[in-house]
Amino acid sequence: MFIPARRYAVATIATFVSLWYLSSLSWNLQPSPRGSSFRFGSQISSKPAGPPYKASLVYLTTTMPQSRPKDWIFRSLLLVQKNIPWRYQWPILLFHAGVYDSEENQFKFLDNIRNAAEENAVTTEDVDKLIKRIEFVHYEHFLPDIDFETMDPKPVWWEGYWPAYHHMCAFFSYKIFNHPRISSLDYYFRLDDDSFIREPTCFDPFEYMHVNNKSLAYRSEDPDYGFVTIGMWQFVSKYANTHPDVENRMLRNQWPWLPNRDSADYGSDEFIPAYGGNFEVVKVPRFQTPEVRAFLESLASDPERFYRHRWGDAPLRKVTAYMFLDVAREVHLMCEFAYAHKVDENFANCECKPLPRLAQ
Repeated sequence: MFIPARRYAVATIATFVSLWYLSSLSWNLQPSPRGSSFRFGSQISSKPAGPPYKASLVYLTTTMPQSRPKDWIFRSLLLVQKNIPWRYQWPILLFHAGVYDSEENQFKFLDNIRNAAEENAVTTEDVDKLIKRIEFVHYEHFLPDIDFETMDPKPVWWEGYWPAYHHMCAFFSYKIFNHPRISSLDYYFRLDDDSFIREPTCFDPFEYMHVNNKSLAYRSEDPDYGFVTIGMWQFVSKYANTHPDVENRMLRNQWPWLPNRDSADYGSDEFIPAYGGNFEVVKVPRFQTPEVRAFLESLASDPERFYRHRWGDAPLRKVTAYMFLDVAREVHLMCEFAYAHKVDENFANCECKPLPRLAQ
């Protein structure tokens, strides 16, 4: 029987496609290696997706060459590993000013963690995980070129804490966002060596920030004293006055301005609102925008703010949030964590609700 050429060509192509499909189906249904069952898409890629963000925990262990005398940090680290259900074992960055440069001191530090494990009821498995996360990061702090001896009035400091505390305030207020181990992260979680997660919590703080699109989490609100905030109210008010977007955002965020903003001694000796700095989770890119960088550069332009008046990172973090974030939407009081600062300061906590189950 005669078959037209066009119909013959179509039939040939259809037959070829059918045979190809059947052969590929047969190939896909062959048992996969090691006897594992076939799953749709298993031939496309077997490589699991990586974490959707980058994060690290941060401790500023020392700002001076010598170590701190207390051994609280070992308990703090062990409870962090034990009581937080980490989805990913992110690095724990221990910033120091030289005390852990030698391998000998690093090994001693890690041995102290192991020795404190039993007292804190931490398993060997958790200790091993914790030690693998620890990274010692050398960071030196330098005093500005200021003649402190002839300064009148003398700088504000507490006996035994000069200039370590001032270094800490400057570091967390603005320097941290430029550090190469921090600047490329999405989040960091700061704790102090006397910060303790007292009981098991129900979520990973980085997961919470990521899932809920938060930019800052804190654990307490305590105003900073007037004698260590000299000039801060004036600085904040002047900056807002000269930056209308900042002024308007602070108004929307309901920043509690004091009366008489035009007075020469505005806010003199007055307390200023603050987020406690001993527990904070920060979305790094939100503090690296051009407008935030401009503010932090203005802040850093006068080193006497930190090294004479002892301005603190706690009020400055709250100021920065009210200037540049949508506080109601982006800032979270992470009261879900049973937390203590120092051994005898237990914070009240609220109900912890687990996050929705996430794909691994």
